[in-house]
Amino acid sequence: MDNIIQQLTDVNGNILLNMEKIDNSNPADEIFYVLVLELQSLIEQREVCLKTLVSNREFVDRQCLVDQFNLSQTLILRSTKVMEDCRILAQVDNNAKRHIKAYKAIESNR
Repeated sequence: MDNIIQQLTDVNGNILLNMEKIDNSNPADEIFYVLVLELQSLIEQREVCLKTLVSNREFVDRQCLVDQFNLSQTLILRSTKVMEDCRILAQVDNNAKRHIKAYKAIESNR
């Protein structure tokens, strides 16, 4: 059980470090996409650790679970900003593609 708690602690630390790197990077840079993919992987690892803790009937550390819940709420708030940045980039990319298509259509009509 201590192994899972230590693994969860490590994953939580990596998630927070990754979130800081994302906050300090430019969403238009390629490293941003790499960090987001890494964040998704870390979140999946955290989910596995939490499921393992919750499914074990011997684990009764209420404060640990409360702390994990609070951290989850914090991560949700912080990741919302990351998702918004990704959405904005996708929208800008779609607008650029639309403009290119319009220019191609104009050029082909000449």
